[in-house]
Amino acid sequence: MADITVEDMLVEWKNDAIINEAELSREIIRVPMLHSKYLEYYIHFKRLLAKAESTKNKLGWTKRKYFRGEMDLSDLKKHGWSQWNGLKPSTSELNQLLEFDTDMNDIARVVAELKTAVSGCEYVMNQLKSREYSLKTVFEYQKYLSGN
Repeated sequence: MADITVEDMLVEWKNDAIINEAELSREIIRVPMLHSKYLEYYIHFKRLLAKAESTKNKLGWTKRKYFRGEMDLSDLKKHGWSQWNGLKPSTSELNQLLEFDTDMNDIARVVAELKTAVSGCEYVMNQLKSREYSLKTVFEYQKYLSGN
């Protein structure tokens, strides 16, 4: 599970979304299994998102210290950065520096992708909730039509 991506999940959903109308009772039984599968994905992506957001916050704090010239030599060495040579930025300038910083943008993209994955899982689970009700309704209607 550790290597699943949003794209992998979407491919799986494309296959799992197909309903075999000839075997509605089997499809009804399949819904909880699918819900469990996508709940696992949801929890997986939520955990990754929490970790990425924490990383983003820590990096933001570290970058703020860097741009204000508050990092000591050992911290600079640890990150592979040289001393900030600019003036100490104002709050708005600091926010602009962070907004255009490559490292901050990289982690922001990771956070955005994980938010998309979480939303995708929520969408699939909502579809599965309504699928169960719809399948049961169709199944009951077919039983009624056949006189059972």
